[in-house]
Amino acid sequence: MNHDDPRMANVECGIARLGYQHGKTGIEIAEQWIVAHLDALLSVTTGRTADPAAFPDFGDGSKEETARRIVARLLDAGWRPADTECLDLPAEGAPQ
Repeated sequence: MNHDDPRMANVECGIARLGYQHGKTGIEIAEQWIVAHLDALLSVTTGRTADPAAFPDFGDGSKEETARRIVARLLDAGWRPADTECLDLPAEGAPQ
């Protein structure tokens, strides 16, 4: 997506906007957010192993919470769930 694309209005995240403006693809931006969240989760998990009170503002550090954070970041970056009509279409080449 280019910085002048009208769909940029759907991009709430300033970091994602910057990524698009610098030529990153949506997939590259998604990978960046997912890696960042997984790195944070691993750091928090490691830190809490040594000190259970470490990173008190991070949240519970569960896989589910991390997944919600990732989904939220993707939505802020302009990603949207698949159209339900598309989900009902048969896969290309699949028997009907």
